[in-house]
Amino acid sequence: MGLHIYWEDDQKIIIRQVYDMTWTWDEYLEAFEKIRQLGHEVNYPIGLIAELGLIRSVPPNAIVYGARGIRSLPTNIVLSAMVTPSQLAKTLLHVILKASQLKNVQTAATVDDARHRIMERRNAELGINAKSSP
Repeated sequence: MGLHIYWEDDQKIIIRQVYDMTWTWDEYLEAFEKIRQLGHEVNYPIGLIAELGLIRSVPPNAIVYGARGIRSLPTNIVLSAMVTPSQLAKTLLHVILKASQLKNVQTAATVDDARHRIMERRNAELGINAKSSP
């Protein structure tokens, strides 16, 4: 499969979506079904890190499929962070986000940056002040 979906941690706080260099829309739709299944396993705020890698091309209809996938995410995903060095992927994501007006998706420079952003958003959602946390 061209996309891999799994819980990053035993606490089930972050779902990881890792793209191989090549994938199909069928694999993409299957991956988002798996994300929905994982998201529905828990009833608290979680995050999604999508590692897009160095994508050089995407199948046709990327804007339609991309927006469909993002809109289908479980509501307990408080932030989806996309990590990629690919300018193509960043530009495509920007277009999808502009068109769909989704606010809970961001790009991140690194996986660590994505984790940090997710934890900040999750803490805010849970009413936890990060400065007063141990």
